[in-house]
Amino acid sequence: MLLAALLPISLLVGACQPREPSPVFPNQARGGELRVLLPGEPRGFDPNAGGDEVFLILAPNLYNPLIALDVDGRLLPDLAKSWEVSDGGRTYIFHLREGVVWHDGKPFRSDDVRFTYERLKAHPSLAEEAFRRIERIETPDDLTVVVRLTEPWAPFLPTLAWNGTYILPKHIPPGGPPVGTGPFRFGGQVRGRRVVLVANPRFHRPGPFLDRVIYRPVADSARAADAIVRGEADTTITRVPYDRLFRLQRTPGVRVVTSPSSSRFYCAFNLTRPPLGDRRVREAINRALDRGEIVRRALFGYGAPGLGFYTPSVGWAYNGEAHVPPFDPERARSLIREAGARPVELLIIRLSPMTEMADLIREELGRVGLPVRIAEVPVSEWLDRIVRRRDYDMTIIAGMQGPDPENLRMRFGSGSVGGGGVPGYSSPELDAAVAAGAASVDLRERAQAYYRAQAVLARDLPIAPLAEAVHTTVFRANVRGLAHAEGRGLVPANDYSLVRVRP
Repeated sequence: MLLAALLPISLLVGACQPREPSPVFPNQARGGELRVLLPGEPRGFDPNAGGDEVFLILAPNLYNPLIALDVDGRLLPDLAKSWEVSDGGRTYIFHLREGVVWHDGKPFRSDDVRFTYERLKAHPSLAEEAFRRIERIETPDDLTVVVRLTEPWAPFLPTLAWNGTYILPKHIPPGGPPVGTGPFRFGGQVRGRRVVLVANPRFHRPGPFLDRVIYRPVADSARAADAIVRGEADTTITRVPYDRLFRLQRTPGVRVVTSPSSSRFYCAFNLTRPPLGDRRVREAINRALDRGEIVRRALFGYGAPGLGFYTPSVGWAYNGEAHVPPFDPERARSLIREAGARPVELLIIRLSPMTEMADLIREELGRVGLPVRIAEVPVSEWLDRIVRRRDYDMTIIAGMQGPDPENLRMRFGSGSVGGGGVPGYSSPELDAAVAAGAASVDLRERAQAYYRAQAVLARDLPIAPLAEAVHTTVFRANVRGLAHAEGRGLVPANDYSLVRVRP
């Protein structure tokens, strides 16, 4: 997501006023359904549990956070209509919307927020760094929530607006039915076939304009593209192969919208075992990779070479001077010989463009004397091998680098998942820099701290950046109001409250 417009805490009060969207088709009657293709099916219905990427796609239509992020990383009011920050960034006062009700008709109150945040504070979550800093939560009345932190922490608001902070009803026991405040209510599930959501007529924002949303799991990206062309689905979350996008843009009845993204592709090294524990080998790999060729052949031009160690879409925090070593195959060969590197295994998920990138990496590293074997695994095994067992040499990772440069700690900090993130990397300098960036409420000081962090990564090379991604949305031409199209700046990603489907 683009966070260049993200403001320092001292200016966020002025950025929190609601921007009410207007209907996309004001003269069209409500009704109809949206058919959405998913890369899998949800394992459960707890939007804050983590580890269920598929349900996080559905969650914005069933639940709401206090504040949300639009697709460009700007903060949007949601259950909180406005907020204030005081006490040097230690106190956050949220003013809740009036008249919001849960799907079962019970009123939404501040106690629900306190219940949710205390639950998140007690259990690990996607946003645990934010919740472990909460000293106490106060609810002086039904429409006010006061959150007091133990210390200033600048990423607090962007983190609350990210995944894993949806407000849950206090009156529904854990494991109960999915009851939220979102634009749609749970309408049923047929395992392996579909999940149905139906319109919530008492939604607190404009919409929904559809009768229902029907999600269908289709893991095969080529099949997803074919289903859109044949009119069997209206839009897809399953990634469409990049080599199909050019043709889809010229297919009657189909639209393809591309937009900036904070997502990027990179190759993570396992620093805990040879030969990737040797910096010379990591430098050789970085010098051997032709990033322009990767963008041309694996992404078919939909992206840009990855040269830095954070996303350039967050302009204020991106250090353009901290970049990969220049492309130099001769120097790469020399380093490989000097290190006496053994053959390595590249672990990837069976998805495009991972497979195309892996083939190119194998080709380019083979030219400099480093044989590579590709191992393709499903998502479930990949997570187990790299996160839990750290059983790999190299692996390709893709993902959003937001909602804040705090993401650098999540991916590379010594205290992150597994210790040092996926690479098993440890650097007191990096830890100190990202901690300083989070502790300051001054945007200039934050930027300087994150510049230092990226310089450390450029020196130590725990990864090989590959490419900066663009977001692509593929949908039928009779669909309007998607978050990356006409709904841009009005709703969060995957929120269908403004969507209409023309007959």
